[in-house]
Amino acid sequence: MEDEIKIDVYEIMGTSTPAGRTSEGGEPAGDTIKNLILENWDKYEKLSIYFEGVVQMTRPFVDEAFAKVLETHSLDEFNQKLHFPDSNDRIVKSLNDAIKLR
Repeated sequence: MEDEIKIDVYEIMGTSTPAGRTSEGGEPAGDTIKNLILENWDKYEKLSIYFEGVVQMTRPFVDEAFAKVLETHSLDEFNQKLHFPDSNDRIVKSLNDAIKLR
């Protein structure tokens, strides 16, 4: 198992305001990030999610990209595996709100 993978939300989504639950017409959405997380879950000890350049994320995007990971992994596993080193208060609140709804 490798140590860490860095997932850059802005780079993958190509926008400062990621939105959308599912990828349609080739456009990345929340499921793009979720699938990256799940594909790399067992390959890396730590998944670092970076939000530099991201101003705001919609609730459906956050729910699909992050909260739906809880369908296959526990909250403890989520907290141990995923790291959000550059997240600001707004991003933390978006993540917490989506996770609470799960």
